[in-house]
Amino acid sequence: MRKRLAANPAVWLMAAMMCFAAPRVFAQDQNGQSAPTKTPYTLAEYNAYQAAASQTNPQAKIQALDDFVNKFPKSVLMPLVDQLYYATYVQLKDYPDVIKYADKYLAFSDADILKIPGTSKDKLTGDRLQALYFRAVAFNQTFKPTDPNANDELTKARQAALEGLQLLNQIPKPANMTDEQFAQQKKPAAILFNYTAGNAAFQLKDYKDAIASFQADIAANGNAATPDVAAIYFRIGVAYLDMAAQQPAAQTPANPPNGAATTPPNGTPPANPAMGTQPATGTNPTSNPTTDMYMNGFWALARSIALKGPGEAQMRSYLRAQMFNYEQPACGSLLDQQMNELIQLAGTQADRPTSYSIPSAADLAKVLQGSNLLTIISNLQAGGDQAKMTWLAVCGQEIPDVYGKIIDIVPGTDLIDFKVFTAATGQEIAAGTTANLDVPVYTAAPPAGTNTTGTANAAGSATGATGQAAASTNPPPVQPEVARMQKGTAIKFTGTLVSYDTQPFMLHFANVKVDPSVIPPAPKGPARRPRRPRR
Repeated sequence: MRKRLAANPAVWLMAAMMCFAAPRVFAQDQNGQSAPTKTPYTLAEYNAYQAAASQTNPQAKIQALDDFVNKFPKSVLMPLVDQLYYATYVQLKDYPDVIKYADKYLAFSDADILKIPGTSKDKLTGDRLQALYFRAVAFNQTFKPTDPNANDELTKARQAALEGLQLLNQIPKPANMTDEQFAQQKKPAAILFNYTAGNAAFQLKDYKDAIASFQADIAANGNAATPDVAAIYFRIGVAYLDMAAQQPAAQTPANPPNGAATTPPNGTPPANPAMGTQPATGTNPTSNPTTDMYMNGFWALARSIALKGPGEAQMRSYLRAQMFNYEQPACGSLLDQQMNELIQLAGTQADRPTSYSIPSAADLAKVLQGSNLLTIISNLQAGGDQAKMTWLAVCGQEIPDVYGKIIDIVPGTDLIDFKVFTAATGQEIAAGTTANLDVPVYTAAPPAGTNTTGTANAAGSATGATGQAAASTNPPPVQPEVARMQKGTAIKFTGTLVSYDTQPFMLHFANVKVDPSVIPPAPKGPARRPRRPRR
């Protein structure tokens, strides 16, 4: 933005609107009079001022202005002198002195300036607006957060920018200009003042006011899809997320969703079909101010990325990290899907739909606590928001003591893939004929670099598989003895949920360990006949 302010010709439009010609003053006659009234300054002051104003060389003009101040420090013409000062420092790109003398000019009261003949109320408004405009340009060019008086500089810059916006609304429209032409002429000033006010508030960590000013800046830009607007959306996103992080922490369940639950979903069928409590449904948690801050922050960051803002790769990494901290899903691919969908959606509209939301870590923990294997299967088969919420909560979780019946066995080089059916009761399991669980078990250590999620479908396949959990960095259990297991027999295992298919439904496990109690013992060899002793 700083480079744009320096390079964009539109920034200097105000100079054309209110050019830096020397303000008009009247000379006195030999009797100390001027037509039509007596001037409040002497002929010597007039001559010294005109000598400075007529200089075309900026350095010579500064010297002439210094001479005037040394000779007439109390002159009524000092407001005009300060105007010439900051105008000349604009030419020299000496931004600290632009701010210094713009502030000196703005410090004069209206009454002091209106004493000068030729100054009207409308002209005074325009002159003040001009000073505030170039002060904002200079601030954006020169400010450094490491300045010892940074907070004071930021506070003054924001106040000056807000004053500039007020004066901008007071400028009367010229008679020969249409409303549209007048609005376009004021547009660069509105953009600059809003950006400056927002930037100053942002660095003061006054995020609420920063967001308001940045949003006004975007509106002044006409919601244009430009890199500058994208950069402002990024600031808005950071502001929302920082505000949300400052809110009191919500009460979180005792069992977090990221693989640390002390009561994970259980795979043991109970004696009756009623499988425990039902998990929470829906993907939109109850709206509250803190949740809205997070969602608005994610949306603004995503819109910045969609508009191809500068540093897109870094912005993507930042958005993903922020979404992960909020949601903490065990399956990273699900988070990537959410982020990509969000970026695509944010590219189509500026404002977040009130219905858009993603669950928090606490929301997922509640779902996890109320889930077991059969409610997981039921919710995933139901589809819609219920399936999404459930899978976000359970993907990557280890499920202990899963009971089922082996429907089919698919041998492989290093593993055996058991197709298993599970249900609520032993009777239902015994009657089952179609597998709903995919249970790969390694019979030999896989080669280094092997994807140990077994035969689970890849994310987003044509069969409707969801995102997979990342492969574990630990080697999977190796059980060559499972080769003795047969179709139609019972199986009990512990494994990690990694993905599922919708049509036909299949829930995929990885890092499976079969309970040794269900593995048939190794067959014994033929009995050896006892040796008869020699006679």
